[in-house]
Amino acid sequence: MKQCILKATRAFSLLELLVAISITAIIITLAVPSFTSLIKQSTVESKANIIFDIFQLSRRMAISQGKYITICPSVNGSQCSNKWQDGLMAFFDKDIDRTRSANEEIIALQPTTASATLHGNRKYFTYGPLGTLKGGMGSLIVCSGDTGISTRLLVSQMGRIRVEIEEHNPSCKNGFRY
Repeated sequence: MKQCILKATRAFSLLELLVAISITAIIITLAVPSFTSLIKQSTVESKANIIFDIFQLSRRMAISQGKYITICPSVNGSQCSNKWQDGLMAFFDKDIDRTRSANEEIIALQPTTASATLHGNRKYFTYGPLGTLKGGMGSLIVCSGDTGISTRLLVSQMGRIRVEIEEHNPSCKNGFRY
């Protein structure tokens, strides 16, 4: 005859399970706003990096090919518009009139995004064959409107571009004004 031995099984009690679930819920509640802010900041920085790269590419191509290149706001990539929020394009400006003609090649195009808006204090930027800006320096700001996180891109008269990150830009929240 075999003897039946019962082994004690280990498990969580209901009270232990409720405590563990409560602690997990508290940690998640505290972490979600931080992650949301981090994601929005990352979105702004990503768009700023793309625009930075477009300016760098345009300057390098203007120097290497000895031509004028204009960067302007554009909705559809065929014509310049008046609002940087529409997106931007860079093109070879053969006749240096700061408007794209059918025979002028597009170098880069960045469409608008809902997560981050672009604002500028100039209507366009034109690089000359020496890599300098025609018409003076300027800047662009990439904003996340609901958080006030922004990145400013400053373009010097010499055509170099640098980045400044601003944690709390009140202009971004209040219908941006340059």
